[in-house]
Amino acid sequence: MRILKPIITIISVFMSIGYGIALVNTPNLNVNTPFLRYFLYGFVGFIPLWFIWGRKTAFFSIFEHEFTHLLVGILFFRKPHSFAVNESEGGAVSLYGGNFLITLAPYFLPTFTYILLPFYFIINPKFYLYYFALLGFLTSYHILSTMREFSYKQPDIIKSGKVFSTFFLLFANIFVYGFLIAFIIGGFKEAGLFIKKGFFESENWIMLAIQKIKSQAKV
Repeated sequence: MRILKPIITIISVFMSIGYGIALVNTPNLNVNTPFLRYFLYGFVGFIPLWFIWGRKTAFFSIFEHEFTHLLVGILFFRKPHSFAVNESEGGAVSLYGGNFLITLAPYFLPTFTYILLPFYFIINPKFYLYYFALLGFLTSYHILSTMREFSYKQPDIIKSGKVFSTFFLLFANIFVYGFLIAFIIGGFKEAGLFIKKGFFESENWIMLAIQKIKSQAKV
């Protein structure tokens, strides 16, 4: 990882640009899109609850944080060893093995929001507006709780490296939320196109940088 981290950091910069462009160019990216509007209703609707209730109850945000470590670890076939959550003392997850994605996952992955995405296929279309409002509600909760939790003093950030974490999390958040917004606007088809467009935009910027370096080397 000592060799890979600088490479991933540099790639993350270009991927942030590429997927940022893809996000901005997502078709129908405006509040007049019904599903996106209801997503924003749910998002904004949670904010008052956060100031009334959310900030006083750390247990749920700690649970989500540790559950995200656990879930992503399982996705990488890392066997769980222990899982503990305590409101006053924090939480801890122990896995047999790990990687930087597992370590940093709580800072870019709105777990409960993404768990609900497959339900899109089974929900009656007449309930879609409520479904997307719920996605917005849960996403707002994740973002606000992550803003409270994130710190360069966090063991997860220190373990992964502050510089590496900064650039990787910038890309990861653009990717994850860009995918989510594209999904809200046009379903999984548009979300898939977002991934494709972001990749090719990133590739274009990488090739442009390589050409610049080569031209400077010839001078």
